[in-house]
Formats: sequence, structure tokens, C-alpha cells
Amino acid sequence: MATLRATLQDLYMDRLPFLDKVLFERMPIEDQISESILKVRDIGTKPFVNTTTVGSFSTVPIKAEGVNVTYQDLAQGFDKKYTPDTYELGFRASMEALDDEQEEVISDAARALGSSAMYTIEADCANIFNSMTSTTGSPDGVALFSTAHPLVGGPTTGKNRPSTDADLSTSSLRSALNDIADTVDDGGKLVHWRPKILLVPYELKWTADELLNSVDRSDTPDRAKNAFRSDGLRVVSWPYLTDPDAWFLLGEGDDIEVRKYWRQRPTTMHDWDFESSSAKMKIRFRFVRGWSDWRGTYGTTGA
Repeated sequence: MATLRATLQDLYMDRLPFLDKVLFERMPIEDQISESILKVRDIGTKPFVNTTTVGSFSTVPIKAEGVNVTYQDLAQGFDKKYTPDTYELGFRASMEALDDEQEEVISDAARALGSSAMYTIEADCANIFNSMTSTTGSPDGVALFSTAHPLVGGPTTGKNRPSTDADLSTSSLRSALNDIADTVDDGGKLVHWRPKILLVPYELKWTADELLNSVDRSDTPDRAKNAFRSDGLRVVSWPYLTDPDAWFLLGEGDDIEVRKYWRQRPTTMHDWDFESSSAKMKIRFRFVRGWSDWRGTYGTTGA
């Protein structure tokens, strides 16, 4: 009897791997915007990750011949702990559905599960920007986008948000780029980072495209040359951004400290429930997102 039970179970379970393919078709990497705009890392078997910013050095002094080198100790900055959360969801396919070859219905369930996972990950990452005025999880005690980020070396502050929020336009974008040029480190010295991404909700996609890619400027009577075309910015529209007026400028690579840590990337699992005579499928992933340093970002809620 045990042999027959195992044979039946194997017969049904062998039909399930095709669901993995249809599930992950709903999670194409090109649609996972968070993977391309955040600093993404896999943390292996670590249960958490700690990051710490550091203060800055002074300007480098002239060294006279025969004089010892000057050494400085860096002050500790702001700490951030990233602890991944675990996410799981699944569904059952009855033996009757398998017997009746209801593959289309079962495939639809797998696609819906993939869509749910995609939404969960992207919406959670987008909440970094949707909650741009929140101090929850902030390493320096103020919101990610602020006009008053404390500096380790004090007493001045840094800013990555305009003093007066403004809708996306030629003048507001120019002002934002000027503010970015004035970004300072914890010692008050200029930090040179160049924004590469103009991140907008889908509602601003067309405005942003015209602003960056038009040959000339529509806001001037003589149709002056559009200088933004040569500035190296590209538009990224993210449907998961909820404020239709908010817009952001982001760096790339080492210029950005908005992070996403994977403890386990999305993985599917299958099992057989003998009591209910059903096959079970679930998706599981573990990740966390947040930010360690405000530099490399600039944002506004719009007017």
C-alpha cells in the first residue's frame, strides 16, 4: 500500500514543475525596477547586515621635507541594521483538478502567485520613496529626503530636497542639479556625485521624456537648446510610485546607498498533502530594503 501511495504521489508531483516556468514568467527581471535602481546585494547565510557611515578627512596638507605624515582618525557616523524578512504564500491543486487535466486553471493560479510576489517586492521597495517624509528606519534621525541632514562633523547640515517642493519642470530640475552640485560630506567639503536617473511615477513619464530628450526648450520663445540632453540623465518610470507629482534624482553604483539585501531570492517549492489529496505549491523569499546614506539621492513631493 505504501508503494502504491508513493507511486500516485510521484505521478502527480511529476506534473508540477511546469508551474515554476509560468510563475516566473510573471516576474521578468526587466520589470523589476528595484533591481536596477537600488544597490542590490546577496548576503549569503548572514542573518543580518550592519552598515556604518564614517566622517570625513580634512583637506590634505602640504608635507614639508623630513616632516612626519599627519594621521587622522575618522569619526563614526550613523549605523543601520538590515534584517531580512521572510515572505511565503502558496496554493493547492486538488487531485480532481489534476485528474481532469485542468492545467489552464492551475497555470492561472501559478501566474497569479508570481504576480503577487512581484507586486510585494516592488511595492515594498517603492515605499522607500513613497514614504519619503517618514523617519522610520532612518540612520540619521531625519527622513531620507530632507533639508536638514545632520553631519558627523557638524554644525551645519546637508540637504537632498528643495527648500520649497516644486513640480517637475525645466527650472525645478535645474535647481535640483544645482543643489546636488552643493552636496557636502560630513566635514562640509563638496562631494562629487552625478545623478544618472530621473525617477518618476508613470503619470510623469511623458513630462520627463520631453524634458530630457527634446531637442530644444518649449518654455522659451526662441526655442533655446535643451542642455539636459547632454547631462547623462535617463528617465525611469516606476508604476509603484504612488504620488503622481513626486520625482527623484538618483546616482548609480557606489554613488547611491539605498539598498536591497537578498537573503533568499524567490524560490518555489512543491509538496503533496495525502489527507486532502492535493498538490501544494508555494513561493518563498527573504529580503530587506532601506538606506544607509542620503547622498546620491534627491527628491521632492512636487508642489
